[in-house]
Amino acid sequence: MKAAFGGVFKFGQSSLCCCNVIGLQMRPPKDAAPEFGHKKLGKGAFGRVVKVKDKLVEKYYAIKIIRWNEKALREAMALSDLEHPNIIRYFSCWTGYSGYQSDSTDESCSTQSSTGSPKKYLYIQMELCDTRTLLDWIEDWYTKKSNSKRREESLTIAQQMVGGIEYIHSKKLIHRDLKPANILFGQDTKVKIGDFGLVTAENDDDDKSPIKRTEEKGTPSYMAPEQKGKNYGRKVDIFALGLIYFELLWKISSCYEKYKVGCCAW
Repeated sequence: MKAAFGGVFKFGQSSLCCCNVIGLQMRPPKDAAPEFGHKKLGKGAFGRVVKVKDKLVEKYYAIKIIRWNEKALREAMALSDLEHPNIIRYFSCWTGYSGYQSDSTDESCSTQSSTGSPKKYLYIQMELCDTRTLLDWIEDWYTKKSNSKRREESLTIAQQMVGGIEYIHSKKLIHRDLKPANILFGQDTKVKIGDFGLVTAENDDDDKSPIKRTEEKGTPSYMAPEQKGKNYGRKVDIFALGLIYFELLWKISSCYEKYKVGCCAW
């Protein structure tokens, strides 16, 4: 069976084949030439995201490389069940024992743990989005003197976010970490909701009797007050959406002001 990808990534001392067809993982011969061009898009405590090109079909993708754990698996499982124009599209995922390193100073995806044993990583292949997030969009508006179209564009963005969240809730899921930094823009300029690392299943009572959940999960400045406890439901996503929409329309000049806005909403 021939894989759709004919490429190899160099991760540390090993080569991981990025050729997956509905779960098929293949390892190429040692002398196989790389067929995947790649470029780092970003990194953080979670790991990193790289831009890759499948040279066989001339298409670009994003691959998120993160340490294997329950949170990482939860994100991949959630994405695999979602298909909506305003949610970042999932294509495939696989595991490996080597993390991508672009230079010798990068430690976020190192190949060995402190005990010397190899680290396990999860690779999530997703649609490639613009490197700018909604947070960048908001900050760009802050620097402009004239923003006559801001309300119109903000409404369009908000409508797309609502469409994506409505779909997530229809799948009995709660995102729990909505914030501008997790809202991306696709190559088609559409809003794309990303980062499903904190997604959780909703109870089947249409949110009338929220079940007990892990408390204080999310980003503090966008968390609903009930997230400080364990009883909450889909409404926490609606709360975060409201704060984001306010931020789209109104210039918030400091972290303190953002904190005050959140407190007033409480």
